[in-house]
Amino acid sequence: MRRRDAGSASIETVALVPVVLVVLVLALQVLVMAYTAHAADQAARDAARAYSLDASATQAAAASVPGAVRVVDVVTFGPDHGARVTVEAPPMLFLADRRVSRTVVFP
Repeated sequence: MRRRDAGSASIETVALVPVVLVVLVLALQVLVMAYTAHAADQAARDAARAYSLDASATQAAAASVPGAVRVVDVVTFGPDHGARVTVEAPPMLFLADRRVSRTVVFP
């Protein structure tokens, strides 16, 4: 019986490696998007706060994001000091749309 099972562990390992790699890449994608969403939240809060203090919302948003995330657009609006910030995730993502937008109103 042992002769018939020889090499089956190698075949199972070779078949399982691509599945494990796909799961790891998908998990990395989810983590990068969560990281980008958090950066967008913080940038929008900082931009709205700067706008409420009559400072540059664009500079505040740019200073707020980490180096891997890029600010695409900052729009300020309203008497309640609102800011909408759009950021772009690092290029390591395979997703079609890497942009995340967040809106904050700072009273």
